[in-house]
Amino acid sequence: MLSLLTFFGKHSAVILAAGVVVAFFLPQLDTYLMPAFPFLVSALLGIAFLRVDVTAVLAQIRRPKLLLIVLLAMFLISPLMMMGIILLTAPPPEIALALMMFACAPPLASTTNISLMIGLDSALCLNTTVIGAILLPFIAPPILILASEFDIQLDAGAIFIKLLYIVGGAIVVGSSLRYALGPDRTQRLGHAFDGVTTFLLLAFLMAVMGPGTKVLLGNPAMALWVCAIALAANFGTNILFSLVSEYMFSGKFAKPGKLAATIGLIGGNRNFALMVPVLPPEIFAGVVVFLAFYQVPIYLTPLLERWVFRELRPV
Repeated sequence: MLSLLTFFGKHSAVILAAGVVVAFFLPQLDTYLMPAFPFLVSALLGIAFLRVDVTAVLAQIRRPKLLLIVLLAMFLISPLMMMGIILLTAPPPEIALALMMFACAPPLASTTNISLMIGLDSALCLNTTVIGAILLPFIAPPILILASEFDIQLDAGAIFIKLLYIVGGAIVVGSSLRYALGPDRTQRLGHAFDGVTTFLLLAFLMAVMGPGTKVLLGNPAMALWVCAIALAANFGTNILFSLVSEYMFSGKFAKPGKLAATIGLIGGNRNFALMVPVLPPEIFAGVVVFLAFYQVPIYLTPLLERWVFRELRPV
């Protein structure tokens, strides 16, 4: 079993990209996996906390300027920009809500793994993911209440409590497992944990792709439109954050260096799935369709980032 997990971990980029295609042909699996959706979301976050390098976290916290700038961009500037785009373009309410959730979410836990594969700043990815996830229950409800402008009524208190369970459970379980295994053993089992993450991501993919496949088969034009929005949100934010960061660091718009590329990776790949399980059932169905197509850029990112920034990879 350990060798199988290690194999999946070493080949995770290709397996996950292929999983997007396979998931479209297995839409019936969402019936069985959707009830486990909150668990899958919490488990993926728990794996990230399990693998946290406490020394790296503390080192960056002692010099918090860069971390604070990135968090400010993600949780204040990004939502305000997205709100402006939504007001100008007037998308359907469910898509508008999904975009707002994307704009105020922390990075995906897998951004740390991607950064390690292509030689970006994994410490910054990790710290932003950890601190962003901890802050999310306090930050997300007020931002999502702005969604009332889109005729969607949400209960901020209920959202806060559910997010606290999902994020808090991940912190407790992940940290406890790391303590039980010890940092050395946790590091030695790195590829195996990559394999566990790959299995969880595939299960997550199968759970959310069902609604997307139904839209694809029933209304291909709508499916392509939603997929285009998801691609624009992910890759557009990634490119924008990268270019602006590079300009701030070097004074010119150029191909992003290591740090700017890391900030772009963080900005474009958001874990707004953390908030999806807390939505009321009547809203969940519409948002999960966008979430399904949002998996396309996420699962392509490891291959694309590895190709674009291959010269940054460690020798």
